[in-house]
Amino acid sequence: MSYTRLDDDALRALAQTVGVEPLWQDTAGRAHRVQRPTLEAILGALAVDPEAPPAALPVTGPSPARSAPTPGEFGIGRAIGVACQVYALRSARDLGIGDLENVARLAEALAPLGVDALALSPLHARFPLEPERVSPYAPSSRRFLDPMLLAVDRAAEALALPLAQPVDAGASSAAALVDHGAVATRKEPLLRALWEGFRSRHLGNPPSPEGLAFRTWRNAAGASLERFARFEAIAAELARASGTVEPWWSWPVELRRPEGAEVERLARGALADAVAFRVFLQWLLDRQLAEAQRRARAAGMRVGLATDLAVGVTPDSADAWAYPDAIVRGVSIGAPPDAFAPEGQCWNLAPIAPTALLARGVEPLVGDLEAAMRHAGLVRIDHVMGLARQFWVPDGARPIEGAYVRFPEAALLATVADRARGHRCLVQGEDLGTLPFGFRERLARAGILSSRVLWFERWPSGLFKASDRYPPLAVASVSTHDLPTARGWLEGRDIEWRARLGRLTAEAAAAARAERAQDRRMLEDALAFEGIEGGGAGEAGLVIGMHRMLARSPAALVLVQLDDLAGAVEQANLPGTVDEHPNWRRRCPLSVEAIARDPFTRALLAAMRAERSG
Repeated sequence: MSYTRLDDDALRALAQTVGVEPLWQDTAGRAHRVQRPTLEAILGALAVDPEAPPAALPVTGPSPARSAPTPGEFGIGRAIGVACQVYALRSARDLGIGDLENVARLAEALAPLGVDALALSPLHARFPLEPERVSPYAPSSRRFLDPMLLAVDRAAEALALPLAQPVDAGASSAAALVDHGAVATRKEPLLRALWEGFRSRHLGNPPSPEGLAFRTWRNAAGASLERFARFEAIAAELARASGTVEPWWSWPVELRRPEGAEVERLARGALADAVAFRVFLQWLLDRQLAEAQRRARAAGMRVGLATDLAVGVTPDSADAWAYPDAIVRGVSIGAPPDAFAPEGQCWNLAPIAPTALLARGVEPLVGDLEAAMRHAGLVRIDHVMGLARQFWVPDGARPIEGAYVRFPEAALLATVADRARGHRCLVQGEDLGTLPFGFRERLARAGILSSRVLWFERWPSGLFKASDRYPPLAVASVSTHDLPTARGWLEGRDIEWRARLGRLTAEAAAAARAERAQDRRMLEDALAFEGIEGGGAGEAGLVIGMHRMLARSPAALVLVQLDDLAGAVEQANLPGTVDEHPNWRRRCPLSVEAIARDPFTRALLAAMRAERSG
């Protein structure tokens, strides 16, 4: 589609009509004018016809009539939570990767220590044909779950089916890193054996009670589950036939749309068993997640599991194939430059067109929220600013060459609040980074908890804010999965990694170390201001001290990273890297059986309990 006949003013006016902002402001207050090639690329991706421009996108409106439930409504105040990466959970029985049984056991171990919530990394389905695509934040589906997280031993036990253990299971569970390829090789035959055993024993005529339960669940799950399972079955069959994995837009044309007649024929014929197998795995995962939440609450957790909804899916994902008319190709969601990522970020995530969201009654967001909330006491929405606007980067462009696209914020916040209240589920918004004006206030009115991270809660002078400056409607933490662990920050480990990888020159690394030393002194000053001893107690004392500081804040929930409880130095993910750093692979140094017995874990949680009850 050509926009050459439009002069710059007319092009910008057209862009604004459909929600593309021609200017954006960085965290330093500098204004950036979006250049013509970016506007043309985004308008083209949205298929905006310059001869027949659409009506203006409705982006504003009244606050939601109902807000999401707040912790106080459930009698939850000043609670403690632990955040973990599910794949990293270690136990003597796992097969080289954390699973949902590890989640349940960890919740049962932590609840007696005063922990009310266990926050999980995204459980989203990844890419079974490409296990090296490891990021839980770049999934194939936000609605369905990753079969590699299934506890196959527990599934076999529940279905009264035999299960052979791989000979290398013990060695794999002891490894320091998850080998995702080896895990897939190890678990895939076990998953298929489960299906074959279940099909033989429980899906006869008539089916057993378990077989009937499976069929009932499948029927209730509806079309979205069938589309997901069909995508995976077709992708596997095409890869088997060709020997390569191709994106869905390279498939035969008759298979590129989920409602196609050939897709239907294959799903009911040659691939019927493969489709049923993928549905079966989702049934098992759903049951195990529900059981993990039940066990967490039974152990005394008032919130229980907190799930994580990633900001989007990749262009070649199952979800993108399921909604081909809603997904926007040719652009990626990202973020403009800020202090955390000076060159900006491009996440290779396919956005959904704002007009398509409204036309579909805010689906697929509704279904994604339903899935995230079904077995959770809290849902964290990653990059929650995306409900108001998203930063789109055209393919081949640098992040700084992107532009903001407005979304129907009022309608989306109302949807989140509605679904949360229906599920009696708390909502946390990850609102770190560049925010629209007044956005945090609007989140609060919608009942959505803000995310407050110690490293970023500072005054313009750089001084850390006192604990009483944290808002009550917030989830506070020292760090996150994208940031250094507490010990790693104190030791400057993130700086060393960036220097080692050539991301910092020698001079820049030296300046960063000097700045970190100053930050550490300011942290010690903040603890002294709070009357918290820690600066003279070594690294362990500082780690406990900074968590004590957050625990005495008014924030409704304070999270401690499992890695910090276990004394880990290395962080889970180093943004800006893919293979250079072992992202999404590090396992927790302590097993789920050992974590609650660990002296440092007990001391840190005891200190937090003392502050929270004060």
